[in-house]
Amino acid sequence: MFARFILLLSALLLGGCSGNPQQLYLEKVVASQTPLAETPADALRTTTAIPMPVNPGWRPPQWQITAAEPRIKLDGKIANYRVFSVDLKKTEPYTIDVNSWCVNSCLGFSKYALNPRLLLLDAKGNVVAEKLSQASGYVGSISQTIRGTVVEDGRYYLLVAADNRAPGATIVMDRLLMVGGASPATPMDIGMGSYPFGHIGPYLSRPED
Repeated sequence: MFARFILLLSALLLGGCSGNPQQLYLEKVVASQTPLAETPADALRTTTAIPMPVNPGWRPPQWQITAAEPRIKLDGKIANYRVFSVDLKKTEPYTIDVNSWCVNSCLGFSKYALNPRLLLLDAKGNVVAEKLSQASGYVGSISQTIRGTVVEDGRYYLLVAADNRAPGATIVMDRLLMVGGASPATPMDIGMGSYPFGHIGPYLSRPED
């Protein structure tokens, strides 16, 4: 009985938590029938923007990016996306964070999360800021941050898309605590790979009055 338990545990750990990201990209993203925007301006016309949370606290609301969302072509790669609206003032620097959580509770050694690609758009769909770089990571999640100022007051739109340049490639190293080693909990660095779908939590940080 104990041996069967060990085999089952090993299968869970080694098997990981998700399907093959490259296969999902081809089958569910590229072959999808959802609307495909060629430009960020097209993307604004394709979907309804969600009001972005402001100072939501330690646990911002989450939204899923799935194969059911509209798609956009970015640098020749197709990605599902969501759009969020936010009011900004030219006199106030903005800080927008987007958290992304490890899929399927992050079980096993094959860990994946959607790596958010961020485009801040004006009302006409022009890109006024963009973030496409290495994400920062902490246990079970990753984060991207975009900062700056705008040239005029108004409503802006954050387009959050999956970074599908290399599905499955390592985004960050996540730390997993292994129980039962020489110490009660031994830290082990596990790579977290890029996934085409996931849960995201964008929010604006604004100084309290």
